[in-house]
Amino acid sequence: MTELKIGACPACSSKLREFQSRLVCDACEGMMMSLADLSRGIFEMTSLEPALSFDKEVDGKRRCPHCDQAMKRCEVRIDLEGHIEKPHVELDRCETHGLWFDKEELGKVLEKVAGKGYGGGVGRKQVAGDGAPTSDGRSSTFSIGGRGWAS
Repeated sequence: MTELKIGACPACSSKLREFQSRLVCDACEGMMMSLADLSRGIFEMTSLEPALSFDKEVDGKRRCPHCDQAMKRCEVRIDLEGHIEKPHVELDRCETHGLWFDKEELGKVLEKVAGKGYGGGVGRKQVAGDGAPTSDGRSSTFSIGGRGWAS
């Protein structure tokens, strides 16, 4: 597996740290997450396969902390098997490395899918983000930075 470069926080220029497959900023509480990681978390919440697309995409000023390319400003659109959710949160997106979420943006996105579908774990075995079953059957996908946001 290729080690990713870790640059400065695109929001506040502080040092980032790696947590699981994400980059986390302890200073401003922002986070870089791959689209696959976001999709996996939405699936764990809803038991529906999400299709992610982007609206209102424009050139942005922030740089991707992995590749230093300018990210696009956009809004995510989440298709849950024909039911479209639009969180109306403006995010920063690197076409290669995923989405940058400022402090409360991920929560606003997930709020739009909470309670949709069949809920987590219906008809399937719960697994941790690394593919290993959790000891108590709960999801571990959205434990952010190891600081108290586990489901």
